[in-house]
Amino acid sequence: MECPADPGVFNVNVFTNVASRDPGHCLAQHAVRSFFETFGGTECFRFVTRIFIDPNPNPDLYEAWKSVIRDALADIPFEFVETRGLIDGFARSLDVSEGAFAMQLEHDFVFMPRRIDHSIGEIVSRMGQARINYLRFNKRTNHPAAYDLAVEPNGDPDFPLCRINGRSNNPHVIDVDWYRKVVLPILRGPGGQAIGLEGGLCRYVGGGYLYGDYGLARTVDHLDGRRLRFSDGIRRRLYLLRERRQSHI
Repeated sequence: MECPADPGVFNVNVFTNVASRDPGHCLAQHAVRSFFETFGGTECFRFVTRIFIDPNPNPDLYEAWKSVIRDALADIPFEFVETRGLIDGFARSLDVSEGAFAMQLEHDFVFMPRRIDHSIGEIVSRMGQARINYLRFNKRTNHPAAYDLAVEPNGDPDFPLCRINGRSNNPHVIDVDWYRKVVLPILRGPGGQAIGLEGGLCRYVGGGYLYGDYGLARTVDHLDGRRLRFSDGIRRRLYLLRERRQSHI
C-alpha cells in the first residue's frame, strides 16, 4: 500500500486507573497491543497513542502501574496523561486529539481480529461519508440486549452496520470535531459527571452505530478490570494465558 507523504493522524486514546494494589493486575498494555495487532499493519495513518491514567484509588502505586505499562509497550510509542476520573480523561482526550477520528478504548477490552474485516482507514472513510460520529465494537452479539434496546441493520454489504438507540463507553471510534462541539460542553457542564458517557449522554445526543451486521458475534472481549463478572474473568484468564504462551514462542 502506497501512503501519501502526510498520512494524517489517528488517535488511540486509552483510559485506565490504578485500580489494584497489585500492578500485575494492570490491563491497559493489553488493550493497546490488541489495537495495534488488529489495526496497525500498513495503515496510512500516523498513530498517536495516549494512555489517560487516574492515580486513584491507589496513588502511591501510580509510578509502579506506569512502569508495568511502559515495560510492556517498549516497542510502541505513547505518552501518559494524568487525569482525575474517566469523565476528566475522556474530556481531555477531546482537547488534545490531533486527528479527525479517534479510538476511545477502556483499559480492559481487547479486539477479536478474526471478526473485524475492515481497516481503520476504511472505517473512518465510511464514517465520514455517512456522517457517523460514533461507531462501537460490541462486546455482545449484535442484537437487542442491555442498553441496545433497538438494533437495526444498516450500512451495505461491503460495510455492514447496525443502527442503535444508545451509546456505551465500550470501544468506539468517534468523530473528534463533532464530539468537541456537542459532547464536550455537556461533560464540562454542571451535570457532566452525573450524565456520564452512556445512558445519560444518550438523552442528549441520541444513539449511534455498531460495527458489523445484525447477528455478528462480539468483536471485542471484556477482560473486566474490576474483576466482578465470572464469565469475563474466564475470558481474562484465557486471554492472558494465550499472551504468555505466545511471548515464549
